[in-house]
Amino acid sequence: MGTGFKWYGQRGGGPVQKFVEAGVPPQMLHSYLARPIWKALGLRPNEAGRLVRKGVALADTVRDWWRAGIPIREVADWIGAGLTPEEAFRQRSGRSVATARVIRGGPGWGPVEMFVEAGVPPQMRRSYLARQWFDDEAVAWAKEGIDGAEAPIWKALGLRPNEAGRLVRKGVALADTVRDWWRAGIPIGEVADWIGAGLTPKEAAGQRVKGITVERAAALRALRDDPLL
Repeated sequence: MGTGFKWYGQRGGGPVQKFVEAGVPPQMLHSYLARPIWKALGLRPNEAGRLVRKGVALADTVRDWWRAGIPIREVADWIGAGLTPEEAFRQRSGRSVATARVIRGGPGWGPVEMFVEAGVPPQMRRSYLARQWFDDEAVAWAKEGIDGAEAPIWKALGLRPNEAGRLVRKGVALADTVRDWWRAGIPIGEVADWIGAGLTPKEAAGQRVKGITVERAAALRALRDDPLL
């Protein structure tokens, strides 16, 4: 009885037949047959392995990216950038295709891997990748739950990632922060020190009226941020 695996027109059934004759289980055989397809998509072994461990099926990958109209030569870069087929389609519609290659870069996932290893959720990760901001500083802001669009504004206020993260976790919105401190008449260069000292805009304004300088606030901020205290 034939095995049904002589697909290559080679004597003895070709590569597949060798697996069958060696007693390789069908499920393991399938995994080896899938490798050339992952490779044809341009994915590296670690990238394909990561998808498989997440439960992503090869058939679904082929179908979804093909349906999205993404050229096969771009698929690996968009996947490596952490985008879905739909997101990649939107990105291609509004920006250069080269964006994906810049984001993916280097061995493994490059910049994306930094966010993954730091435990940054995909949605938060994409807010930084879309802006091509993926250095250590970006990871620090992302880990604190600060969106990539808002991080530069928090930074402009002089706040550190952990301080901005502390506010966000308390339900403090960036827009409210800008509005309230500006209305209180606090110079932008002082805002971070007063916030770091634990004061509200109203309290900071009151302290300034009493002659308490921002240097005092800066000292309190440093003490509050000292991990040994």
